[in-house]
Amino acid sequence: MQTRQKIIWTGLLLLLCTDSAIGKTSISKIDYKGWKGCWELSNSLVKLVVVPQIGGRIMEYSIGGENVLWQNKAELGVVKHSDLGKKWHNYGGYKAWNAPQQRWRAPDYDNYYDYAPANVEIICKEEEMFGIRVVTSPISHLGFRFEREIYLSDRTSRVRLVERMRNVSKCDIEWSIWDVTQVNAPCWIVFPLHITNDDPKGWRRLLGPEYPDPHQVTAVGNVGVLKYSGSIDKIGNGSPEGWMVYIKDQIAYIKQWGVQTVDTVYPDGGCNLEVFTADKAMGGYVEMEVLGPIVKLKPGETAQLVEDWFLSRLNGNVTDLDDVIERLKLLQRRGLLPRSVRL
Repeated sequence: MQTRQKIIWTGLLLLLCTDSAIGKTSISKIDYKGWKGCWELSNSLVKLVVVPQIGGRIMEYSIGGENVLWQNKAELGVVKHSDLGKKWHNYGGYKAWNAPQQRWRAPDYDNYYDYAPANVEIICKEEEMFGIRVVTSPISHLGFRFEREIYLSDRTSRVRLVERMRNVSKCDIEWSIWDVTQVNAPCWIVFPLHITNDDPKGWRRLLGPEYPDPHQVTAVGNVGVLKYSGSIDKIGNGSPEGWMVYIKDQIAYIKQWGVQTVDTVYPDGGCNLEVFTADKAMGGYVEMEVLGPIVKLKPGETAQLVEDWFLSRLNGNVTDLDDVIERLKLLQRRGLLPRSVRL
């Protein structure tokens, strides 16, 4: 009887969510590229797809059918829970990890557990946002699980992503929430510079000397512009601005988040923003990474990282740095870039 009531209530909640948006926002359960029981959030502008079978990853965020998130074609539809703790499946899309990575243990690295099945329920929110709550399987030996709320506006491309880490152990734990979003390449990534005594360029390289500097970043005004060259590299900084932009062809993907600047410690020497570029052998993609502060959590406590995502169509393909600058000015006029950006 309780199960039947739960099913009826879930269906009613879904009906209320979609009806209150008057057809502008829909939430539906679908099969997607070989995976079962996926969740699609869509409106007249954009679509977002979440796959519970592989950890509740966001595998699509698209406008006009063009998905900005990279997908590993070799892993489409693959579900290998027997591999948990033994190997990593690089599916693509968005997922959350724990940082700093230097504290991951071997040989069963922490990301070897990021594709355990997740549970999903529908939620409604004010401000004309409707969405779902994704609860990942706990990683027992690390003492946490992720609980993410994903909301989609009924009128714009805006996605509100609330990522929480919950301590499910009986001991204190200390981690940062690490957003890893893989996007298609070749592309351009733009980020705010943060010039300090330690980082006079406004960014730092995060890989060792075994990876030669591909010189992918150019400073323009008070921003850095990375042009993907197909090389392995990783950069980051501790800018308090809290934004990043991806540009490819005629689409821009904007991430915005809040940065805590008082009494906090961030991973990797103080980075809340990082960009990783993968070569062709790895899959030829780029990672837009956002990190929260390192937080000590008592049993039952949570930390959270909140982001807003936007997609925006641009007026023409982007082929060189001058094109990038003009499109950034357009995004600034649209209110998607801070007024503090100087180009």
